[in-house]
Amino acid sequence: MDEISIGIILPKRQWNRFAQKQLEEEDSFVLHYAKTGDDLNLEVLFFNIDELLVNERKGNAFTIKGEDIVFIGFAEIPSIFYNPTIYHQKKYNRIIFELAKQTGVTIINEQNNLKKKPFLDLMKTHPALINIVKVADHHQQPSFNFNILGQKDEQNQWTTPIVYAKVHDEIYTLEKAFLLFTENQQMEEETKDYLYEVCHRILDILHYYYPAIYEIGLQFIMMKNGEIQIQSTYPVFSIIKDISVRNEKLAAAILRWPIELANAIRLKKNNEKSDPNLLLNDEASNDDNITPFVGNSRIVEENVWVIFKAFQDEKMMMKVPDRITEWWREKPNVVKFGVIEQPCHFVIYEDAIPLRHNSYQNPIELFVSHTLVESIHLPTDLVYQIQFSEGRAIIGPTIGLLLAEKNQVYNLKYMEKFNDRFGEYHRFGGVTIAFSPRSVDWEKKIAHGMVYEPKNKQWRYDSTPIPSTIYRRNFHQKKESINKLIDLTDNNLFNSYHFKKSDLYLLKNNPEINQHLPDTFLLNNLEGLIEFLKEKKKIILKPVSLSRGRGIFILELNNGMEGFSLYDYRTNKKVQHVRKNLEGLEALFEEIGILHQEYLYQTYIPLLKVNNRALDVRVVMQKYNKSKWQCTGIECRVAREHEDLTNIARGGEAMTLRDVIKNSTQGLNYTQVYRNILNVCQRFCRITDQTKKHFAEFGIDIALDENGYPWILEANIYPSFKGFKTLDYDLYLKIRNQPLYYAVQIQGFKILEDAYGKSLSFKERVYQ
Repeated sequence: MDEISIGIILPKRQWNRFAQKQLEEEDSFVLHYAKTGDDLNLEVLFFNIDELLVNERKGNAFTIKGEDIVFIGFAEIPSIFYNPTIYHQKKYNRIIFELAKQTGVTIINEQNNLKKKPFLDLMKTHPALINIVKVADHHQQPSFNFNILGQKDEQNQWTTPIVYAKVHDEIYTLEKAFLLFTENQQMEEETKDYLYEVCHRILDILHYYYPAIYEIGLQFIMMKNGEIQIQSTYPVFSIIKDISVRNEKLAAAILRWPIELANAIRLKKNNEKSDPNLLLNDEASNDDNITPFVGNSRIVEENVWVIFKAFQDEKMMMKVPDRITEWWREKPNVVKFGVIEQPCHFVIYEDAIPLRHNSYQNPIELFVSHTLVESIHLPTDLVYQIQFSEGRAIIGPTIGLLLAEKNQVYNLKYMEKFNDRFGEYHRFGGVTIAFSPRSVDWEKKIAHGMVYEPKNKQWRYDSTPIPSTIYRRNFHQKKESINKLIDLTDNNLFNSYHFKKSDLYLLKNNPEINQHLPDTFLLNNLEGLIEFLKEKKKIILKPVSLSRGRGIFILELNNGMEGFSLYDYRTNKKVQHVRKNLEGLEALFEEIGILHQEYLYQTYIPLLKVNNRALDVRVVMQKYNKSKWQCTGIECRVAREHEDLTNIARGGEAMTLRDVIKNSTQGLNYTQVYRNILNVCQRFCRITDQTKKHFAEFGIDIALDENGYPWILEANIYPSFKGFKTLDYDLYLKIRNQPLYYAVQIQGFKILEDAYGKSLSFKERVYQ
């Protein structure tokens, strides 16, 4: 098999036009493929699909040398093909399918014809999509259509290098079309973020159902009110034709992608040490800054799944098979485990260990001296990943669950409540330790705590180095200890700061968010509170540091009579206190102790109701990488009858947002409400990132008023997920797992699709 060339499959009619030198406009695409091959020093062979002899592994081909078309007759088939054509005849699809079955052959776009009905059925029914994107209703008149191109790289990560609008055969940027053809005066950044999230959610799902598709066009429609709906797929070559009219350089950059991808797959297949300059030179010459593929060296970042076996030796030593050393840019001399870096002698031995199927379930054995094991506190009964970078062998992932300083509370029984976070442990491996700052040997950088045993699904007492990444779910630690951990982990302690109600109050002057914040003031004196109450008639008082509905009061002016009513929600039973005058109210506040605690007061928002029951919305926002927030869950918390507070802890009921909007009597549009909620939460998260604190998880409480307008009530850094547990247990588990995925990701380790499968990489934004 030819492992040097790249093959392009052409339909018979097009191939014959080259044979007869009677080219048409659409044949210019072929010339682009050949030119890209020249730029990358690759030979590109063009095969006639009707003369592909699959079983004989050869086909009739030509190549292009400068201006010359050179026919070479029947040539050995390459290991990598690109199929740019949609074939409607079954015999051609069968040829491509049989070719893909050949050992060692990879076809980019083994399938590239996704019919409209199955595509829209997937959009309508898949649970990951039905709540984020609406399928176009053809009874409604759209404002305009717009198209997005998705292209997938060799790691199955999607990029979206182009989005544009097409109106009456005229091509516009999405922003310009938005201004011209909708009722909105400007295109908000949140609209772009929402579109990006929708697009990549669709592409990610498509990968699992149609993995043979490497490029696809998605067609959306924009309604006059700015609502986005998915309409269908859109031919890739139609996108290229559309774009070439307006921007030939951009179209050319898109046409380079399949050859660059084929080259990347070829290098990966051959397990070669790629030259990063080879793949990055083109990026520097791309005036439009379109990078459908950015080739990164896989040498340094390749991870191997390993399990360690200890042997007796007084030296700090690790024995590794020679196959692993193929990825070394330089021989390591240090082992890094958690925050500890230990000088180590590496011994290489010959061993024909196959790495092709290396995974969590099929790790290779590495041999380490007992001295090294003891020095770095390495548990040897766990499966790890190891990577080599900058002279270091990095073992991981190492994840910490930071407990409070009440060490007497924590035991193996206590830790059982964390077990449901580890159902997906086999996807990343490594060690997870729960520990208190009080149990850290700061001099040796060792954490003593409880380590999770995935095989037995239980915890044990053990010690490890302070982990490289720490998930903070408790805020009863000394600031000094937190600062030490932040420094030691290079700011990889996430949820590093306890975001409180008073911090939300400080955002009241931020123009990006203040229109979604109810008027809020710190309770410094009774006079200010009374003036506010006279203006609003009904207000709510909240303790600054408590959550889950604890310590809340509602204060209102009595209707039709003088005096005040204070509703006490500190217990499960609402208690009403009536006072006829200000003196009586002040005495009540003194008796209850409100004036001696940190409280704030804010506008009481008349909540949207369902079945005459008040509700609010809990939105879970979690990070996927250090700069990307995503909404991982939304639940509505519906209060008991005659209750104002909706907290599940107070007997509230969880419902889906779709069901709530459907059953409300306000006639609200679900998609619009959903988008508004998502937009305000994304804004909030972006603002918190500007503080330089390391946040990675929020439970944002949103009040929907009677018009469906979202107001941020609270942002909990330690949210409860009880409602999700009863509403959708699978979603609840995904929310529980995500912080661990994030901890793995920011350390640079793999997350597998399953225990035996390929790695799942976190995409970076390339959408423009």
